[in-house]
Amino acid sequence: MRALLLAVLMSLTLTSSTPAFAQPLPARDTADVGPRGSWSVGVFNPLRIAVHEAVELQTHPLLFFVAPNVDARFALLRSPLRLTAEAGLSMPTLAMRLVKGYLFPSWDTSQNDIGWMLIPRAGLLLSGNVLEHDVWTLRADAAFRIPLGPNSATPLNSFLTPLDLVLAAPLTGFRSRVGGAYDHAFNDRLRLRGELNLYVTGSQGNLIVSGEDVGPIASISPLVLTAHVGVDIAVFQHSRITAGVLWANADQGATRVVEGADGFSERVRVRSNDFLPTLDFIWQGF
Repeated sequence: MRALLLAVLMSLTLTSSTPAFAQPLPARDTADVGPRGSWSVGVFNPLRIAVHEAVELQTHPLLFFVAPNVDARFALLRSPLRLTAEAGLSMPTLAMRLVKGYLFPSWDTSQNDIGWMLIPRAGLLLSGNVLEHDVWTLRADAAFRIPLGPNSATPLNSFLTPLDLVLAAPLTGFRSRVGGAYDHAFNDRLRLRGELNLYVTGSQGNLIVSGEDVGPIASISPLVLTAHVGVDIAVFQHSRITAGVLWANADQGATRVVEGADGFSERVRVRSNDFLPTLDFIWQGF
């Protein structure tokens, strides 16, 4: 967290000591498809290249060689509303096998293994302008698992909900999302973005709790709610730092004992909340 605050303070110092740009920093993660030849890439953000005036390709370079992945974005409507369709395909098996002794300890010595699979993904984004440089975006997408052989994959149910979401389609067979975002330009160097998403995954399995005062087996809810608030700060003409906080609310099987008015205690289910800092550096070219 200290590193995150330091990066933001350094960026604000840079923005106050350098000349203004001709145009405000463009909004990210919208339905806009860049002009042919434009590109952007971050340390954690995907590499995105516009191969046509209405077509972009994107992939995550850090994962590509252990989890081949590609998404195509097609601009269906350009102005004033922008409607973009997305279609993608990934194969996460090798990456999951490389970390099975850490993220999947039960598979480290088991005869079972993580099977080969394909993860198709499809989605739609709709964006529009508010005032001159503010942008709102609505999105819906879904991904599912196509097994290519025997597979013993089971839900991860880790201590980090964002990690569970990344692996939801490979491990539960399905993940869908509906959400919206609003991106506000304060000036030519600073933008504020807020985003809210609701996810639905495949079956997360059951929670088994033992004890005389505990009810029967309960299903873990497949609903996950996330929110993210962050700032984009221009460093140079075509680069920016992004910093923010992600909140995730999910059923991770947690319970707690509460005492009732009759003096008897009972165990109740509670949803968990995760707060994670986000930080990235993004380059853009036109």
